Amino acid sequence: MYVALEDLLRCLDLEPVATDAWEGRSPNPDVPHLFGGQVVAQALAAAHRSLGRGLARSMHASFLSRGSSARPIRFVARSLRAGRSVRTGTVTALQDEDVLLHATVSYHRDEPGPSHQIPMDDVGVPEGEAYEEGIERAMGRVLGYELAKRRLPVEVRGVGGIGLFRDEIGPPRARCWLRSRGPLPDDPLVHQCVFAYASDYAMMMPVLNPHPVSIPALRTTSLDHAVWFHRDFRIDDWVLLELDSPIGRGGRGLGRGLLYTREGELVASCVQEGLLRST
Repeated sequence: MYVALEDLLRCLDLEPVATDAWEGRSPNPDVPHLFGGQVVAQALAAAHRSLGRGLARSMHASFLSRGSSARPIRFVARSLRAGRSVRTGTVTALQDEDVLLHATVSYHRDEPGPSHQIPMDDVGVPEGEAYEEGIERAMGRVLGYELAKRRLPVEVRGVGGIGLFRDEIGPPRARCWLRSRGPLPDDPLVHQCVFAYASDYAMMMPVLNPHPVSIPALRTTSLDHAVWFHRDFRIDDWVLLELDSPIGRGGRGLGRGLLYTREGELVASCVQEGLLRST
């Protein structure tokens, strides 16, 4: 298995430290700041250990502070509702007294009911520019930026290219294929967590497309991240994330995504708002 993917799976295997409390670490302790997708994925794993009966239906997370990748993170879960068909609780991620993230996670068993979905776009076979290539193109000239040299645990391939920090103006839309860099366990929770992790890489793509700015001139920070899970899926096979951005204003941008299997089944939806600040 690819080393970065092994590291990610290890960081999702949280250590119990108290009743409804777990501790997790970063797979990259030498990187100055925590990756938001990592904290979201670990919070989802903590929720499942405390609240889960079956798979998560939705997760709504707010990023409150950036944190350090060099220190462990404590995840504290609390049940809010335990009904016959719906269970809801919260997970708070902390480093010392700093709250990094607060999330609400809900669970619901499938029931009979009306069914429909928006069809997947026809974008051809899974191919496109690798995320690392786009980042290295944009960031490689920034002195000391080590992320440009890293390989991700999840392949991200942009249909028509990775539209991050380009000089050209483009529409506020993006398409990218995702796949873990190796097979994953059959546990569906693992696939939910790995997608929650990877979604944070892609959600700002459509937000930045209409704005030709360079990396040194702009700082992006995630504010809120929400995911809805509609069906079981595997992310060790290719899945397509269709993205758009309905608005960017006031120093903020909103990105939305629909996740499809190769067969065209809509399996998850996500939304993220982020800060867009000039440096």
